[in-house]
Amino acid sequence: MKTDYTPYMKLAIRLGKKAEGMTSPNPLVGAVIIDQQGKIIGKGFHKMAGQPHAEVMALRDAGKVPAGSTMIVTLEPCNHFGRTPPCTLALKQSGIKRVVIANKDPNPGVKGGGAAYLRKAGIEVIDSVCRQEAARLNEAYFKQVKTSLPFISVKLAMSLDGRIAAHDGSSKWITSEYSRRIAHKLRNTVDAVVVGAGTIKKDNPELTVRHVRVRNRPLYRVIFDTHLSTPLHAKVVTNQSTLYKTIILTASNNSQRARTFEHRGAEVIRIRTSGGMLSLQDALNFLGKRFMHILVEGGAGLVGSFVKARQVDKFHIFIAPKIIGADGIYPFQGVFLKSMNNVLELKDVQLSTHGGDCLFQGYPRW
Repeated sequence: MKTDYTPYMKLAIRLGKKAEGMTSPNPLVGAVIIDQQGKIIGKGFHKMAGQPHAEVMALRDAGKVPAGSTMIVTLEPCNHFGRTPPCTLALKQSGIKRVVIANKDPNPGVKGGGAAYLRKAGIEVIDSVCRQEAARLNEAYFKQVKTSLPFISVKLAMSLDGRIAAHDGSSKWITSEYSRRIAHKLRNTVDAVVVGAGTIKKDNPELTVRHVRVRNRPLYRVIFDTHLSTPLHAKVVTNQSTLYKTIILTASNNSQRARTFEHRGAEVIRIRTSGGMLSLQDALNFLGKRFMHILVEGGAGLVGSFVKARQVDKFHIFIAPKIIGADGIYPFQGVFLKSMNNVLELKDVQLSTHGGDCLFQGYPRW
């Protein structure tokens, strides 16, 4: 009787998701081992970059693997030496008979090599089980290795009439405390939070992770600051630590002010301008070398720039049951679509409610 591997792969996906925010620049991977009767005898997931991969963790959990066992894993096993030995070698030595994978690894240095090695070693390989669901798990990794650009999420909190702040600039608090906890959980899954200098000057945010378990790797705060006008007393400058680091992208040639920021622990990176603003493409080229997944949190001008450039991969939009008024601040500054023929539509939308607010999550149909 042919085995249905779907339930096991769904479990492997859930295992991989446990390490969300911890594995960059590596992918999220979960693995399950079953014996010939379909009984689960081992489980594992990749917990952090530099630590053993999911396949090795599952093998350790299983102990001595019975003959004829099958491993179900969300991503093609690696076949190269990095910070850890190749998983394909461990699988060959373990006696695993069959490997079921969801996705092949699109990394040009890895692509297809793991599956080919296993087949050459006499191990049966079945692929594309729960392919789309597992691809969502690693959407940031897949984009970064294919394009060298980061996966770009945008998070907004707005009123029912589409405003992110009142006319006087006040925005605390549009959404409920429960929604803010969800937003912090989202922040905890990315490599860097991106804001404009105007947001720093207006709100002086900490841009840290609260209300949830904090990961053991740094969260970077990236500030788009054309003129290097970020206040020296801003919290993102003064609260740096091993967990929270700040990068300022600027076009300013004020080397003395740049050194002052650097003496306080911030990185200052010079980016060329385009149309009087920082070149978004140059900024993303830099960020793609450092980060796999970034979260753009504002303000309206910066978010508008990303939308106009079609440089958004996913939206997370919290909508509170409040009306701020026509004089409030619109979230997509500078975006003029003029006709229904030009509207930006989201696809694969997920809708949930949190403390009376609605959360729309979806992917722009560019």
